[in-house]
Amino acid sequence: MDRRGEEETEYGERRRNQPTEEESLIGKTFELIPLDLIHDILLRLPAKSAVRFRAVSKLWSSITTRPDFIRSFAFQSSSRLCLLVCVKAGDKRLFISLPQHELSVDSAYCSYVDRCQIKYPEGAYRHYHDPGSGSVHGLVSFGDFHEIVVWNPSMRQHVTLPDPPKPIVKYYIRSCLGHDPVEDKYKVLCISGTHRGYHDPFVFTLGPQESWRVAQNSPSYTHIPLPTMGRLGICINGHVYYEAEIRFKGDGDTIIFENVLMSFDVRYEEFNTIKKPPDDHGLGDGDKQEWSLNHFVWPFPSYPQNDPIFKCQLLMRGVTHDTGEFIFTATTFEAFAVLYYDPKRKRARRIVYEGIGDEEFWIHNGILEGIRHNIDWFPNHCESLMSLGNVLIKAD
Repeated sequence: MDRRGEEETEYGERRRNQPTEEESLIGKTFELIPLDLIHDILLRLPAKSAVRFRAVSKLWSSITTRPDFIRSFAFQSSSRLCLLVCVKAGDKRLFISLPQHELSVDSAYCSYVDRCQIKYPEGAYRHYHDPGSGSVHGLVSFGDFHEIVVWNPSMRQHVTLPDPPKPIVKYYIRSCLGHDPVEDKYKVLCISGTHRGYHDPFVFTLGPQESWRVAQNSPSYTHIPLPTMGRLGICINGHVYYEAEIRFKGDGDTIIFENVLMSFDVRYEEFNTIKKPPDDHGLGDGDKQEWSLNHFVWPFPSYPQNDPIFKCQLLMRGVTHDTGEFIFTATTFEAFAVLYYDPKRKRARRIVYEGIGDEEFWIHNGILEGIRHNIDWFPNHCESLMSLGNVLIKAD
């Protein structure tokens, strides 16, 4: 294969520094189009195409790398949410984007999906990290006792953050990703300690010349984050929510435990506690933080969730933010099966995503060769042009 006009990125990918003949022709054609219209056209492209067309001209590269364009692109992408799947096998990370809403209720099969494979850099620790949180404005994070890694599948990039400063007791470490929509900043929250000791939470803002620092408004009480559905928290409208155990001193040497819902304001770095209600309650919108009682009928005749149509057991992965549908999935060596259930309308959408779970697919990605693999699901994922290439750049 002709590699002229290409260079290798820090992530081991090939990147062209010269446009192809087709892209040059596209660039000449678009010279006749008004600049503001070009801006609108580029906003509607998939992230993969927007990055590719940066090679067309310096003007296009300038447009698609401006902060205001990146922010507008993320907003535009938020109307095209997808179910992101991450398959981890050896030194490979395979990201697969499954459309959540492009199919009608009557559609049962989907043959088009977007996928990309990213390889861990040489020498990196290849532990099977648990997700720190759900998809946050196009980024996902994984973190545990060993390291915290932030990924942008749309840009085929990832960055491993430095260890938080010492003293830090690594009995438990919980981390999650948050996004401040006002200042358009991503922050990683890290909480660590032991059952006998506790340290103030640390925060890392994704960007150049940044480092770990103590959160501005750390809580005065000890709280231990409790993972829910395999991850720590979820970020909604600039707040990270997670379940935690708070410990109070009682009479004498006794310690009182209470499970609460924690809220972390990403912009102001403030922590608040929300008293947990009985089961089946939901937290309403607004500042009052009032709970309401909701009863839902599951689309399954019994527990565990054995679907009579798919004829397999499904696991709940989350809720769609825009339509409020519960998401249940099953993985086989033939396909990915997903059930979207609307509890208000009591209506289910069953979709089989073909071409990604057959034997050839798994063999091609080395998963049927005895390599241990994990599969993580991230509902409500949108594409982002946020670059992670300058996150660890230090000041001169």
